[in-house]
Amino acid sequence: MVGNTRWHWAIKIEKEWQYFHTDPSPTDFKHDDDYSQISWAAVGPIPSFINLNSSKEINLHDVPLLNLPSYLGIDRALAAWSAFQKKSHLKNKKKDIIIIDAGTILSITRISKNGEFIGGQLIPGMRLQLSAMGRRALKLENPETIIIPKETFQHQTKNAMIKGTINCLTGAILQIYKETGLSICLCGGDAPIILNEFKNTKIDIEYHPNLVLEGMISIYKKN
Repeated sequence: MVGNTRWHWAIKIEKEWQYFHTDPSPTDFKHDDDYSQISWAAVGPIPSFINLNSSKEINLHDVPLLNLPSYLGIDRALAAWSAFQKKSHLKNKKKDIIIIDAGTILSITRISKNGEFIGGQLIPGMRLQLSAMGRRALKLENPETIIIPKETFQHQTKNAMIKGTINCLTGAILQIYKETGLSICLCGGDAPIILNEFKNTKIDIEYHPNLVLEGMISIYKKN
């Protein structure tokens, strides 16, 4: 999966799938290497010299959910399909589910108990919010490291930026849970940070770090 800021990989070693995540690294690819047998999907830019086979691309029409709009990001569709499959194995599957992918963009997606796309929300992710403040405000700098402060009100500007950003993201999630009461499947690079903020709450959140890749594997097996 080619993401906006990260590349996500799954490889089967013996009988087990292994997952890893890297920065975009076009220099690691040689112009004459053959990647034509790799199954792939993309929401981010693909270097033109990488020989990906278009017939191996996983598209929206491969995802067996109902009412998916043609403009939906394939990463959201795959995460939703994977979460729906996990819930479909449970005895109690009479409720819709919420999928939150905390990546470059924090996406919120609702899928009905029948596997239908209901809709969602998109919010700038943590690093995107911080970098936007650093670029657009004269006296603000993008924090190099992210450590979530405990106190609500911060003296240092960088800590104030981080605290405000995490409150923005968790506040949106709290509001979704308040309005729906539905269980949440959480994935994405910033998921551990967000999950830690909810560790002492009663909100029903399941953390699945490789939800999108698991969705790709499911479709790969079907094909």
